[in-house]
Amino acid sequence: MTPTHAEDLGRARTAADFAAIRALLDTDLNNAIARKQELQQAEDRAIFGEGDLAAARAALDDCNDAIALVERTIEAVDKRRIAVARSEARVDIEALGAEIRTKAASLGERWKSVHELIEQLRQKLFAADALSRAIIAANAISMPTAPSA
Repeated sequence: MTPTHAEDLGRARTAADFAAIRALLDTDLNNAIARKQELQQAEDRAIFGEGDLAAARAALDDCNDAIALVERTIEAVDKRRIAVARSEARVDIEALGAEIRTKAASLGERWKSVHELIEQLRQKLFAADALSRAIIAANAISMPTAPSA
């Protein structure tokens, strides 16, 4: 792992930060695996007398150690990313919950207002109905009935 990755890992706070570091580590791992293949080929050549076998094996061991370190780092980054993602999700859920509670309270107030308006309208309709009946009754009393033939 390069010092840059260590610095990035130290600064990482969000799941996206950890995902970006994971991508960098994946690149490092792929490069180390490619380097390992090259070193294995160099070791094979050294066995047949083309190069220093001890140096090839030492370089291969160093490469294997680097691969192991990157794999452990990836595992740690994945665990941390998952934990941070869960924490972020909890924060998002809490924020949504607060927003929902606020909207529910507002909606409750609006419904209360609607019910009050409906009750006022009912009272006015009853008053209008009573007035209509009174007018009909007054008209019935004041109008003489026509004589029958």
